[in-house]
Amino acid sequence: MSRAENDAYWGSTDTASSALDNFFDEDSDVNWTGQSSQNSSVKSTSIQSSDDNNRSGKTDVSHSSSIIDNITSTSSSYLLSDWGTGDSENAASGASRGKLTKGVGKAIGEKLDSWKPPTVSIKWNSQGPSGDGCVLCESKNEEIAHLKKRLENSYSRYSMTLPPEDMVSRIMLGHPFSLESYRSLEDKLALIDSALAVMDSSAILVTVLHLKNTVKKSIFIKEMQSRVQAVQVYVHYLKQRYNFTEAIDFLGNLGKHEDAAILTYKWTLAGKSPSTKVKNLGKALQSHFSDPAMAFEATALKDHHQLLERQIQIEAANQSTSQVVDESKEKGLVDSSVLATLLYCCMHNWDAPESNVGSPMALRKAHNITDRQLLWTALRGRAQISHWPLPSDLEAWMGNKGVLGALTSIKSVLSGSGRVVKSTLPIDQVVYMLQSTDAPSNVLASYILLVDSLDVRLKLAVNCKSYQAVIDVYIAQKDPDSLEKYMKEIPAGSPEYLKAENALKSMRGKS
Repeated sequence: MSRAENDAYWGSTDTASSALDNFFDEDSDVNWTGQSSQNSSVKSTSIQSSDDNNRSGKTDVSHSSSIIDNITSTSSSYLLSDWGTGDSENAASGASRGKLTKGVGKAIGEKLDSWKPPTVSIKWNSQGPSGDGCVLCESKNEEIAHLKKRLENSYSRYSMTLPPEDMVSRIMLGHPFSLESYRSLEDKLALIDSALAVMDSSAILVTVLHLKNTVKKSIFIKEMQSRVQAVQVYVHYLKQRYNFTEAIDFLGNLGKHEDAAILTYKWTLAGKSPSTKVKNLGKALQSHFSDPAMAFEATALKDHHQLLERQIQIEAANQSTSQVVDESKEKGLVDSSVLATLLYCCMHNWDAPESNVGSPMALRKAHNITDRQLLWTALRGRAQISHWPLPSDLEAWMGNKGVLGALTSIKSVLSGSGRVVKSTLPIDQVVYMLQSTDAPSNVLASYILLVDSLDVRLKLAVNCKSYQAVIDVYIAQKDPDSLEKYMKEIPAGSPEYLKAENALKSMRGKS
């Protein structure tokens, strides 16, 4: 019989009794013999009558509605013969009845195993042959094992130990990756070398951080000493995260004291408080810049340290006394350059003695400012507050307090030659700068007079519209015709016009 015919047969109502269907239902009121629980007394009577018949030698057992009728004749005779032995052994009737129950249960189980309908197949086979677990549990365990294997396979695509070149390629392309499987030092170094071979900063940084986080500090320092590009990428990473302390310590451990010192200087300048900067600069001078190989850099750092201290003192002293508003003061004097500080001092402390912290001369000596820098900055500073010094004033101002300096200053003032200014500054640039600040004509003429060439002097005077300088050139050239022609451009009645008229009369009279 095929499976479909078997299912159809046992699923029909005329063949599958209610006792069989309800055999697996614990809540049913129909027992395994096909009788309801209300007829329990009838069942007891039937069993008793069957017992009496067996004792009398009768073998007619008629229970058409019972499941026992479907058991094979061999099993029935065996069970009934065992049941009949109780006639001669009344003392062992209880044991015989237990044996009967065991035999009947075994026979029923074997028979019903071939009868089970499809609707109860899972419930019937809930226990395996050995009773270890149900079918549903086994299917769930298989499903869990399958999902676990899929999860492991999915993760292994990213965590498996690929060749270093392939893993670096994954990093460069932005694919998911994991470096946990690279546990040996050789594998970690191979990753770094592969990243260095392609010169990709992202891959280099990832591999370097993996090495740093998984080995001792001494091993990390040792391996990084021979990989300069990796050191640069790692230090740049630390600086971007403002982790200057670790970066300085890392460079110091590598023996790169110059780089550590320069980074210390940059970190010091990153501070916002001027007092903190001064304090950190002092510490840097005593630590990284104390190396004899850093003598030149230490000198520059010392100058910066002194300049910061001076700027703080000057700003504190002039903040309440100076009434002049200027660009340098609005931005703040602290953290400005040496020349910016000199410009501020020339504007506000022009006549201060050298003992004053804000004296331009004191600043010049402290920071080795050249004559060219001093003169040009002084001219710009004084011109911004509309105080234009003459060349002789500058030479007298630059003279020392000693006897020799006083004599030199007096000689310069009397001669008016302006040798120091002439030999130090480009006069044409000085004249154009003074003209842009609306300097008076006599001041411009005093600087134009320092030009040696009469032709250049005349051109410069005409461009700057310095009437006095043009008249002086024509007088020096003894050219009355040009002077008479130029007088048409000079305002009549002005001092320059009167000077030109007198010079023209003098030259005409001599001729």
